[in-house]
Amino acid sequence: MNIYDFFNSPDVAEYCQSIGKSFNALESAVMVVQSRLRTLAEKHAAFKTIIAEYPDMEILPGKYKRKHIKSFHKVLKSILAYEERKLEKLLTPEADAIYQASMEYADSSDYSDKLFTSYERALSYALELSKENENILGLKIYKHYPDSENWVGAGVSLSGEIMEVRQTGVLPMEDDDEEVCLLGSGPGIVEANIYIDVPVPFKHGDLVEDVFDNNYGNVYVLKDICRDNPKRHAEMLEGGDLMDMTAAIFYEREGTVRCECMHFYPNLQYCRRELEGEKRILKYLSHFLKRKMCVCSLLKFQKYLFADKILNELKHDPDLNYEFDELKDSLLRGKLE
Repeated sequence: MNIYDFFNSPDVAEYCQSIGKSFNALESAVMVVQSRLRTLAEKHAAFKTIIAEYPDMEILPGKYKRKHIKSFHKVLKSILAYEERKLEKLLTPEADAIYQASMEYADSSDYSDKLFTSYERALSYALELSKENENILGLKIYKHYPDSENWVGAGVSLSGEIMEVRQTGVLPMEDDDEEVCLLGSGPGIVEANIYIDVPVPFKHGDLVEDVFDNNYGNVYVLKDICRDNPKRHAEMLEGGDLMDMTAAIFYEREGTVRCECMHFYPNLQYCRRELEGEKRILKYLSHFLKRKMCVCSLLKFQKYLFADKILNELKHDPDLNYEFDELKDSLLRGKLE
């Protein structure tokens, strides 16, 4: 198995390969779980490969805030068994359950009013809708239990492949619940809740993007990555979780530059596309931070972009355009008279 096939960022995968970075069983499992490009079946197959081909390892007491685990292979087997039970629960029709489809858009979701007696019928309906609407980016199929808040659902690609399975209150965990939760929440999708070391090629001031997260507009200027603080990085390797795998970033919103942190920095990749509108300021901010531009030039470009925004708004103002057309007609009539 090539673990780099499960990386979300081709830039990070290429860099790790170039420096000969290797990943142990636990680290590989984390990267498999975090993959947004691989189906659930591919992830399960990868887990089986890790069990078969990677050396087993123990997890010491307190590491990742867990009890002593003598065999990580046993953990993966427990996770696989639990995931397979969730999948079987989703796909098996039950007399007291109904299925419903949800269409996922860039920033919203929309439930269908239609209800179905099987997963296959709900999926078929959702796939037909996706063919008619190019704005649909993904699908979710839910299995609901009336008169209950319990449910089990799947995230589905537009080709009909199951990408993840989540559930609430439907499938209790068994004796190995803590082991199942090692990589995540157990009842939900298995989420790699463990801090690992993933080298990246990005430096302070680089223009980057995360195509899987739109919280801050996808495009960022990099301030720093958690790995840049050796002391903090060492502490996290001893017991950090996924929320600690952060990158401090600058982003644009409503014409202003703001700072924040994004999570799971290995999802970053270089931004190579041309930016439009007010996001163009990020390109000049990147130049400034990398000492390719002085602050006075940065402020001039900011002033230009602001003026360009105002001009663009005026060009598309219907009232102003109407009055301008009326003025041209009036002037034309005056010339003719």
